[in-house]
Amino acid sequence: MPTGRPVFVLPSSNTQRCLDRFSILDDLEEDSSGLVPFWSLLIEILKQKVDEASHLVDVLDTISNSLRGSSAASGDYGTLKAMVQNKNHKFFSHLWPRIVWLALQMPELFPEGCMSVLQPGQSIRLTRRQAGCLVAHQFLCTLQPPSWRQDFFDFSIWYDSSQRHPKAVEMYLTALFIYAQRFDENDNMGAVEYSLHSSGHSTKPMPQDWETVTLSPISVTKLQTCSTEQQEPDYQGPDGAVIVSANKDIGFGESATQEELFVGNCPEACPAVLVTPTMADDQALVINGATPMLRIQGQGRDIFWWVLDPAAIKGSGGRMLFMDALEIDEEACDDTQGLPDLKPENRHREIVKAYTTLSSWDAGARVTVWTGLWGCGAFNGDPGVKMTLLWMAASLADKELCILCEPSRVDFATQFGAFIRQMLALPSGATVGDLGDRLDRIPPTTRRLDTARWLLMPP
Repeated sequence: MPTGRPVFVLPSSNTQRCLDRFSILDDLEEDSSGLVPFWSLLIEILKQKVDEASHLVDVLDTISNSLRGSSAASGDYGTLKAMVQNKNHKFFSHLWPRIVWLALQMPELFPEGCMSVLQPGQSIRLTRRQAGCLVAHQFLCTLQPPSWRQDFFDFSIWYDSSQRHPKAVEMYLTALFIYAQRFDENDNMGAVEYSLHSSGHSTKPMPQDWETVTLSPISVTKLQTCSTEQQEPDYQGPDGAVIVSANKDIGFGESATQEELFVGNCPEACPAVLVTPTMADDQALVINGATPMLRIQGQGRDIFWWVLDPAAIKGSGGRMLFMDALEIDEEACDDTQGLPDLKPENRHREIVKAYTTLSSWDAGARVTVWTGLWGCGAFNGDPGVKMTLLWMAASLADKELCILCEPSRVDFATQFGAFIRQMLALPSGATVGDLGDRLDRIPPTTRRLDTARWLLMPP
């Protein structure tokens, strides 16, 4: 195992040992502490016959109890049992053998028994088979938690019958089963890449004369409904991207936030949680090539989906930019000390993160980056300030921004669209500095959601 750098230890490592609670292995396998090699135990467990839901639960529960002493988040496995009994998925005849095959490839695919944990400026590039192997282990729940998180690192959160958003969990398991169904054991073309970017390790530092940089094109689109279409490669084009409003600890979940939808819909994106530490203020994660399985529309409880044609996605995925915005306490938005988004240190934090993200890849020509109202939902950001900062960062990175506004934000879309037209009509040519000046003019005590009208006021 490599030394001197942080690693995530895999189940196939000879350092992974556990109690043989069910006396599956020969006593000769035990060490002086009564522990056995987990990989040897797993091989035997996966030899068990699995052709009905109760057999699957026996296997998964044996794994979980061997590692953790309980069923943990899997609970009663009620949701998973219902899903695998759906004949449309052909789980026992087709999917289970493929999952087992993928899982047992680990010693060959990861001979060191570990993966490097991402450090700023570094990337991890996985073959399709390596990514599939890790996804299989997330399904089997054979992984130990990374040092920076104790939950949401495997799929056990989707198994219990008690779910706060049952429809979302059904959707994520559907995407996972479609992925397993389509996995081609003989096709190892393409790759999935996770890269962690930071301002301190950027090959493109922010221009010193940034105030004089001309504004890049920008547009505002009023959506009829929210969609995951922007993560599809045909939508993005060769070098486009979509911004994902992320948490500092990126990943999938149990609900239907944008981040949970975009990650859960791309099983190859899910292993990123194993190697991406909690992001710092100047960091962002980019996932490139993870293939989406579904087209998801709607938001919150009102979501629906359909399976994507594999020919349409060509076995690959687009570029997703995971950026966590400043987390603002809801009460602080009405604080007499001023709107948090307008504070210089907070503006600096957001524009540095956005520029670091948007300048993280080269494109032959100016490409489009799609974004919703980043950081303006649960994180309580102000749309007028946030979108202006994104426009500044996109201009510095020479990217074209397309802002997507859901139906509940139609008034903001109208106002910000008018602001864009006003800025681009300036006779001297608008610059990044001009946008900064407009933000400077907003009274600090302006309430959240009331900044757009100040931006529209002429100089």
